Amino acid sequence: MKLARLGACLAASALAAGCAVHPSAAADPTEPKGSSSLRVRLPDLSSPVVDVYPKPDAAPSDPLKEAVLVRINRNRAAAGVQPVAWDDGAARVADAFCRQQVREATNGHFLTDGVPPYARTAFSGVFGAQSENSVSWVTTARSFTDSATQLALLGHDGMMAEKPPSDGHRRTILDPEATHVGVGYALEGGRFQMAQEFLTRTLERLTLSLRDPSHLVLRFEGKALSGYLLEFVTIAHEPTPASLTREQASGRTTYSYPSATLAYVGEGVSGMRVSGVDTQEKIRIWSNREFSFAFAPDRPGLYTFLFYTAVRSSEPARPGGSVTVWVEERS
Repeated sequence: MKLARLGACLAASALAAGCAVHPSAAADPTEPKGSSSLRVRLPDLSSPVVDVYPKPDAAPSDPLKEAVLVRINRNRAAAGVQPVAWDDGAARVADAFCRQQVREATNGHFLTDGVPPYARTAFSGVFGAQSENSVSWVTTARSFTDSATQLALLGHDGMMAEKPPSDGHRRTILDPEATHVGVGYALEGGRFQMAQEFLTRTLERLTLSLRDPSHLVLRFEGKALSGYLLEFVTIAHEPTPASLTREQASGRTTYSYPSATLAYVGEGVSGMRVSGVDTQEKIRIWSNREFSFAFAPDRPGLYTFLFYTAVRSSEPARPGGSVTVWVEERS
């Protein structure tokens, strides 16, 4: 007998109030001092982490992943939505996640380490704004009669068959904001796991580095994709992930990005305020779409940065990049 379990998904959204003007690039941003008692646990910043926009001709080499990608884009075309491109980085994240799910016998979006999905993606150096679909198949027999590809497509079709309002997976597959997807899976004995990591990418590149490892200051440098403008970056803090039991991990069937309390906008952009958060002019933005800013964490926990871009400043900005950093006390 086979039992199917489908994990839920949720993407982030936020709106900016006010209007934007061209920022001043007259001076470098004021660098924060940083704390000597804190360090970065993840991602590994012993050297800068650089994420670049995937090559447009990227394609999966695995037949199962190719079949799922074709099915996703067939569904999107039927709904009048642009296709998503293949993302190898996201696929590697999904593969590792699924392998660990099989080891732990968990399902849904969380492993027993308690790390949320958007953080798991960022810790691997993949900086797109993330939404995840997760599928589990379990059999009481020694193995499945269906092939892995059949299980993957059955799981995908099950998500597409969802009806409102309980259609979170279907809405993620058909999200018009999504630009890329990576598919991962794992099969062992009587367990099959598949994850679809949908990303919205509107940054050509994004680099995360340490300004001074002895006094924790994070340095962000990047460039918006051609045709996009970086409007603002929101910053959210949440507690350090706590370990979960297998039951607790499988019981967490939904997730969302944490609520921001701080936002950075371009230097000199005094007319823009991000609704509901403290807004500071901290980003240096150049006319060639490049940008940079620094941030000094002041306590342990997860810090999540969402990069909001727009085609033009008169339109609502939406997440086009995401970075999460795990900060802890120095031992």
